[in-house]
Amino acid sequence: MTRDLQPLGMPVSSSGSSNAGVSDARTHARARRLRAEAAVWVVRIDAGRATRDDARLVRWCARSAEHQAAFDAASTQWQHADTLRAQPAVVAAPSAPSPNRRPRFSFTFTAPRAAFACAFAAAGIGLALYLHAPDFTTSAGEVRTVALDDGSTMRLDADSAVDVRYDEHERRVVLERGRAAFDVKHGDARRFVAQAAAGEIVDIGTAFQASLPDRGDAALVTVTQGRVAVRNSAGSVEAAAGQSVQYSDAAHAPNTVIVDTFAATAWQRGRIVFTDASLADVATVLNRYWKGHFIYVRGSAAALRVSGNFAIDAPGQALATLAETLSLRSTRIANRVVILSAQDPTDGQ
Repeated sequence: MTRDLQPLGMPVSSSGSSNAGVSDARTHARARRLRAEAAVWVVRIDAGRATRDDARLVRWCARSAEHQAAFDAASTQWQHADTLRAQPAVVAAPSAPSPNRRPRFSFTFTAPRAAFACAFAAAGIGLALYLHAPDFTTSAGEVRTVALDDGSTMRLDADSAVDVRYDEHERRVVLERGRAAFDVKHGDARRFVAQAAAGEIVDIGTAFQASLPDRGDAALVTVTQGRVAVRNSAGSVEAAAGQSVQYSDAAHAPNTVIVDTFAATAWQRGRIVFTDASLADVATVLNRYWKGHFIYVRGSAAALRVSGNFAIDAPGQALATLAETLSLRSTRIANRVVILSAQDPTDGQ
């Protein structure tokens, strides 16, 4: 017999005043969050990573009057800090910027700006973190398609992150984590560059995907249409549709490798395809798509070879099929952690 238990430390409200307290706390928390998000937008604009007519900022401000008010207040404070920049600096100030270019944000602060930035940090912003936070992310089990500002399309695999850095000269996207596929819009004079680890993929009229490794240190680029140039500081190579390029670090030039393109791009069609992969690698991939769960392969079972075609939205079903087909012992802990091991009880860890 089971029963629901009241979690320890969770008070049971017995009066209207308690509810009012909770409501006030939520209101204050929302206000703090809006101030922090507004501050991030102001810093991004000052750093040259966004503009006031950025579509994402416009949508954010349009969510409510509170959003717009928070942005206006943050802008006013930041502009006020700008007017005081002639004050003595805490450390040596950077060289004067060109009169034709708006000063970019720097961590070498004058006293007023330092105080303002510290106020942001005290509000829980974490200024440096936000400046480098990816623009688009996906969590485990989430695959999403993003329409970029130039009309290009980007598809993010689960547990991935991408930063978009478009300017007047170049369309650059930085793959911070996971895997992304790009269908590049042509007719734009700016070149399109995808940066992944120690290399760059330059579009030559194409659709391609780039992935950072789950394990190891090799990045992989697979071309599905047109051509790309893949390069790093050690060299470069061009690849056409159906070809793949791999590079490990800046000390080794990219090289063309043989990859099953159908299997490599299956995630874009909602499938996971394995061809003679180790069970350990299969588990790593399934963990990407199974939100809130973790699969661990124990002992000799990790080296078992697997080939199969599974739906990315049904990792639990894929796991059950693998356990049955390979005659594995499946042990669950709190219905979240799944341990796969060989049936032999003497199998070591």
